Amino acid sequence: MNDIRTRLLAAFDLEHKEHLAAIREALRAVEKDPAHHPDLVEIHRRAHSLKGAARAVDLPEVERLSHWLEAAFLAIQRGTVPFDAAARDVVRRALDAIEDVVAWATRGGSEVDIAEVLAELTRMGGEAGGPEPVQRRPAAAEAAGAPAPTPAAAPRPARAGAGDAAQSAALVRIRSAGLERLFTAAAGLLPEIENQSALVAELRELRGEWRALERSWHAMRPRLHRGGSHDAAGAGAGSFADDETALRLSSFERRFRALGASLDAAHRAHDRHLWSLRRWGSGFQDEVRQLRMLPAESQFSNLGRMIRDISRAQGKEVEADIRGLETQADRVVLQRLKDPVLHIARNAVSHGVETPQERVAAGKRAAATVRFEASVVGRRLVLRVEDDGRGPNREAIARHAVERGLLAADEADSAPEERLLDLIFEPGFSTAPTANEYAGRGMGLAIVRREVTRLQGSVTLAPREGGGTVVTVEVPLSLLSQRLVFVAVQDDILAIPSNDVARVLRVPGDALFTDLAAPTIRLDEEDVPVTPLSALLGYDGAMPPGNGAPLALVVLRTAGRRLALVVDALMATRDSVVTPAEEVGIDAARFLGTVLMDDGSPALVLNPAALSPRPGIALPPLVRPPDESARRRPHILVVDDSITTRTLEKSILEAHGYRVTLCVDGREAVETLGELEDVDLIISDVEMPRMDGFTLLQAVKGNPMTSDLPVILVTSRASDEDRERGLDLGADAYIVKTRFDQNELLAGIRRLL
Repeated sequence: MNDIRTRLLAAFDLEHKEHLAAIREALRAVEKDPAHHPDLVEIHRRAHSLKGAARAVDLPEVERLSHWLEAAFLAIQRGTVPFDAAARDVVRRALDAIEDVVAWATRGGSEVDIAEVLAELTRMGGEAGGPEPVQRRPAAAEAAGAPAPTPAAAPRPARAGAGDAAQSAALVRIRSAGLERLFTAAAGLLPEIENQSALVAELRELRGEWRALERSWHAMRPRLHRGGSHDAAGAGAGSFADDETALRLSSFERRFRALGASLDAAHRAHDRHLWSLRRWGSGFQDEVRQLRMLPAESQFSNLGRMIRDISRAQGKEVEADIRGLETQADRVVLQRLKDPVLHIARNAVSHGVETPQERVAAGKRAAATVRFEASVVGRRLVLRVEDDGRGPNREAIARHAVERGLLAADEADSAPEERLLDLIFEPGFSTAPTANEYAGRGMGLAIVRREVTRLQGSVTLAPREGGGTVVTVEVPLSLLSQRLVFVAVQDDILAIPSNDVARVLRVPGDALFTDLAAPTIRLDEEDVPVTPLSALLGYDGAMPPGNGAPLALVVLRTAGRRLALVVDALMATRDSVVTPAEEVGIDAARFLGTVLMDDGSPALVLNPAALSPRPGIALPPLVRPPDESARRRPHILVVDDSITTRTLEKSILEAHGYRVTLCVDGREAVETLGELEDVDLIISDVEMPRMDGFTLLQAVKGNPMTSDLPVILVTSRASDEDRERGLDLGADAYIVKTRFDQNELLAGIRRLL
């Protein structure tokens, strides 16, 4: 038991440092730039996760501090407490106190006094905090009537004894950062191996060309020989006109044959090397992937205990049924799912399960059951949390939705159940009459959906047959290297994770059923709705024709539903390394990130979970109405010498309904402005060849024909001098690339247009 406790504390020691570092970084960002708006939802989530983790390892002082830290950030979110220097000081001292308590519990030392900082946090949190966390004691101690233990009694990490020698000898400790770099290298290896296949085709084509030249040479040589003999007869020479020509032709023939032999040898060698590279490279990636795979037990082994602790604290009887802990998945995926699953389980106990008296009165067993199950379906990890409690309250959900303006009063009664249950994931949505330390604030499920969506997954809530609630989370097993389906939409190449693609097909347009509310196609005895991908992404322009012309379809499978997307063309399917959305500054809710194409340009990777409209939301029509297709799109000129930046900004802007023209530098932009009359706004880099962004800005603002044209500078130059220079020259906005946020760019465009 002590060994388990030691390992739990060691894991918590690492986890709490990550949460504290993230909150401290947010404090530093605000102090560095007072105009900076930190992600308070993310900070609130960190404090919430810290509280749950502290409860799991039985550190009540850390749990209390985290509880009131969470309450303080909730008050800041609501605007009842300013995020000023005084508040930041209290938060910082609370973080220090948490760190000290953890160090005391894991490594011993002098006792930590948290009374003062706890009192200040309590004043900040106020009513948002709810009741204090319940002080817990182990069951054995309760039975014996022993007093509650203090953190000082927490055992220190145990040293490996003689019995552990064999196991310790088989283990190697390495830095996690180094392991991540190994994973990244392995992820990048397989796509590069596949790219070598293109060289096979090129070598085959070169061999074909050489064979054709060889046949031509064999046909030409006798004629050269005969022509040389005729000339030589009059001159009394040999077979060719002269010895020099004969030598040159002989040398040419030898080199030509040697070139052919070398080409054949190179082709055979490349085939052998490619086969070997594929064999060992694929094996290497599989082995590295296995290094990342851990059983679900690594993150959810303490879930049953947490459920029982919460139920006892609330005066309820709950049996925890935990299954599938041997299921393996990527450790990063499991780590990021830990907090969402813990919150779902807390909700099941707090909101779903009734008190024993209520259950007996309803004809149920006094003890409720909360079941957690992990499984693998295809290449996806499926986690289910279900309870046999009261189930979703449709009337309360509808009433609260009307109060918040999410539903009109006349549609609340007739809204489909699926749509009502989906509203539960809206931020701040809660039907609980009061908040407590476990649930009721309406933020938990919104955070769950956001985290699951970032993992390229989906989360759904549904009534359980026989009473109760079922929450299902589906995510990919691994995020290492992904199989992507590449499609063309207008002028862009986009990618979709193949895990979410049920099938791709081409069908005649008249195969669709268009007499329903939304066009559908019959697939596997199911009517699947059909909609253009371009419309879901906000692209403008012509829609697919409705005259029976062939259509290319990608059938998605998300959240248990299927949706057929119309695309312009199906391009290819291959493994690629996805650069996360957070690293390239794009909307993580709509896009998972980017991948590099063969020409070095990026392609956006779509998030299938975000493509499927929420229940009750109508799909865009297959054919755009005439008045809508005639609507003019704002025209934006993007000027940047980087093909990656140009392509990325073009994809983002076109996905939001703008028409885009690209220029590689300021001089080309000036020439383009002279040719186009309908440009509405310019987005320009600063550092470019031939003419930089500042000079372009001067040229635009100095020309009476273009002086009113809005200009946004997007540059890596972050100094105050550069910013002031750009604004003095007439720039309407100045965005620094190092903290580039596409939402900031889009908001600036909407403001200027």
